[in-house]
Amino acid sequence: MSYGPDRDWLLRFCAREQSAALTALFTVEQEVLASLRGELEHHVAHARLEWWHEELTRLAAGAARHPATRALTAAAAQQHRSPPDLRSLTEHVRVDLAGVAFLTRDELDQHLQAWGSSVFREAALGANAPAAIAEQLASRAGSLVRELELLAEFSRHARAGRIYRPLSDPADSHVRWQAEPLGAAERADIAAREQFLLRQLCAAATATTAAARPALRVPLLWMSYAVERSQREDSRQSVGAALRRALSSWRSALALSRGELPRALRC
Repeated sequence: MSYGPDRDWLLRFCAREQSAALTALFTVEQEVLASLRGELEHHVAHARLEWWHEELTRLAAGAARHPATRALTAAAAQQHRSPPDLRSLTEHVRVDLAGVAFLTRDELDQHLQAWGSSVFREAALGANAPAAIAEQLASRAGSLVRELELLAEFSRHARAGRIYRPLSDPADSHVRWQAEPLGAAERADIAAREQFLLRQLCAAATATTAAARPALRVPLLWMSYAVERSQREDSRQSVGAALRRALSSWRSALALSRGELPRALRC
């Protein structure tokens, strides 16, 4: 099963003891995001999302039923912490399913933080880093990683009615953001936002200590992948591209094991 390029690479280069929990986390995320599949009837999508909200409520209470959420409960117990609370993930997807227009930057940031405080936070906490350090990094970087992921496929999301830019006037703005190809002004706007996000991610990475970085391998690798994706001009899959990605990921993981930052985060 594939969870998407970045997540698949994280599973390849995470610490062995984190693999099962990370796989379970990505399974939950994939199942919840599946409510956004275009072929689903609207009422089916909402019913599916509601079931997962109930399951994540059970997870937070320590009464999970699904194999993936039960695996997350077991992993948390091994670290002597409470089961993760991922309920904000369903709220994140609920907003996407409704195709809500984000009128202000604050509204969009809150939406992105719902993913960061669930999926990215759990990935950071599951890395056996000191909880306070993991929490701090997740708080700073989670929403940034998610926004870069969404901007990387901006037009695909826009065609589905999900526009990840703040719109001061939705009636006019939706039209220009859904154009194919995007206009020069819109492309420049997205590029400028991506550069801002890259600088913020680098600053968050730089704020970590060398001693903490080996235990923060997963969140820092994820941040590195987000930066690299925004800088790749050619996203086509090829044998050469896969080999370069594998080598880059190996070098990044090796750097982190030594307390150094991956090249992509040395801004």
